[in-house]
Amino acid sequence: MKKLILSLVATVAISGTTYAQIYSPDALKFSQTNYGSTSRFKSMGGAQIGVGGDMSSIGGNPAGLGMFTKSEFSVTPEFNNFSGNANFLNQNTKSTKDNVNLNHIGLVLFSPAIRMKGQDTQRGVVSTVFGIAYNRNNDFTANFNYGGSNPSNSIVDYFGDLANSNGLTNGSVQKDAYDGYLLDYDGVKDEYFASTNVPNTQKKSEVRSGSTSELTASGAINISNQVYIGASVSLVNVRYINDSEFTESGTMVDNSKYNLSYRQNQESKGSGYNARLGIIVRPVENFRIGATLQSPSWMLIEDNTSIVLDSKIVGGANAGSLNGTVQNYPFNYRVRTPLKGSLGASYVIAGKALISADVDYVDYSTIRFSTDQGLDPATIVDENNSVRDNYKQAVNFRLGAEYKIDNAFSLRGGYGVNGSAIQGDDNGHFATQFYSGGLGYRINNYYVDVAYQRTETNTELSPYLLGTNDNPLEPVADIKTSRNNVFLTFGLRF
Repeated sequence: MKKLILSLVATVAISGTTYAQIYSPDALKFSQTNYGSTSRFKSMGGAQIGVGGDMSSIGGNPAGLGMFTKSEFSVTPEFNNFSGNANFLNQNTKSTKDNVNLNHIGLVLFSPAIRMKGQDTQRGVVSTVFGIAYNRNNDFTANFNYGGSNPSNSIVDYFGDLANSNGLTNGSVQKDAYDGYLLDYDGVKDEYFASTNVPNTQKKSEVRSGSTSELTASGAINISNQVYIGASVSLVNVRYINDSEFTESGTMVDNSKYNLSYRQNQESKGSGYNARLGIIVRPVENFRIGATLQSPSWMLIEDNTSIVLDSKIVGGANAGSLNGTVQNYPFNYRVRTPLKGSLGASYVIAGKALISADVDYVDYSTIRFSTDQGLDPATIVDENNSVRDNYKQAVNFRLGAEYKIDNAFSLRGGYGVNGSAIQGDDNGHFATQFYSGGLGYRINNYYVDVAYQRTETNTELSPYLLGTNDNPLEPVADIKTSRNNVFLTFGLRF
């Protein structure tokens, strides 16, 4: 089951002209978001829940806004570099992709509490703070390339499985495979089978783009400079694009040669909302402890997937080309992402250094699908059962440190791990690790922060499935991925 859960494999469940596949892997992608952050906390591993006083509080722990003593504006562009090293059929292939994005932009408005003359300004509600920000919380940018010689099977075997399950529906990919003489029919066994030989040469290219982002409004109050309470609401936006092409070439059973191109395009767009509650307590001057509860995101996803199969046979009685019919399968569904709870603490050492640590708890098995599009309820039940069976609870942690070199410059570093969501992955093979560092410069009411972050994880992709999801003959690409990102924050206090 692991290959199906980890990636959007090149499968389309087709019955007649109905597209009836909800993508559990997509729901997982949309659920695995990080708290919005400026370059300061990017360089500190994102450990911000128990710190506050930074624009990151708008998209993280809203209680941290209560520590502001001035209004503030900041903007953070980013440069992303993705690289993947794939091992597929004992052949290694590398790929890269670069892009530039706006990671964050935000505004905080500070308002001191109105006091009667002679009242203690440091008791009771000291101030209220409002903030609004855009944060890019997850980046789907990727470029996967892999290929090799397959001695065991062909994607045509997958087309045969579709034909045997659903028949040769007009306009279906299995019908195009049959019309292109890639499939043959055994009247005695009443089944379709591949007319191709092994070994064959297979290649797959897959380009992904898009992100999950939030537009968040937050508010907080400062109570006696010891307790800070905040809340936020967010409008969530999702856009995910996946363009892929699988090619295969080899010989037919009559020794003629063939090649095929199987192309897919998926575009998913969605919107929704969530909310957060947060608190930070400062029991002593140098120590802070914070907590945040983030509600699920309730989203409506509009998905449109198209597929097409082209094939060509050179030589033999069936020589010729077939340009397949492009089939479009639009489908809408609703998804609820998991609840997330976070705890964090920070400590200031001698007014020169800050250390912070966060931990999150997320139960990905609570992802839930629903639909108002008239789909058979049994399909929704099956998808939700699949999520429960194949996803699990995960714990994320982050560590960060900051040291003031002098009144103007600060040096920062951090490390974190986002736990694996995959059931049975007890050794954390599919966990994500990130390392970061950065430098900050502040003078008067201006500041510039720069951060470098490297994330590393592992991915398994399967270009097609045969029979059951655990078929040992299915080719699998084991891909080690890394992202090298640079963030630059410009800020103004007023």
